Amino acid sequence: MKNVYIWLGIAILFEVIGATFMKYTDGFSNWGPTVIVILSYAIALLFYIFLTKDYELGIINALWSGGGTVIIAIAGILVFKESTSLIKLLAITLIVIGIIGLNTKSRYMTEGGNVS
Repeated sequence: MKNVYIWLGIAILFEVIGATFMKYTDGFSNWGPTVIVILSYAIALLFYIFLTKDYELGIINALWSGGGTVIIAIAGILVFKESTSLIKLLAITLIVIGIIGLNTKSRYMTEGGNVS
């Protein structure tokens, strides 16, 4: 199960790279960053597709999109000096809580995922 987090982390990393470099594409007119965006998202999607083969789609999707959203939101604040507010920080915190919640196995769940 630990390998899934490594592969998911790689997928999220490439998603974050792609999203970050979007700021530098100038509407796809700056070719260097544009190529980085396209390749980064292609690699992220490749890992994402392979992960959904063996793991629950809903969980993998939530972790991939939620993790990427948190990192990109923080990068926007720190790197691009985007606005921040208490509501924005609370929303980021709630996403993190959701990610933790999705990774916490219930003691009532059986191996097949059914509630006993």
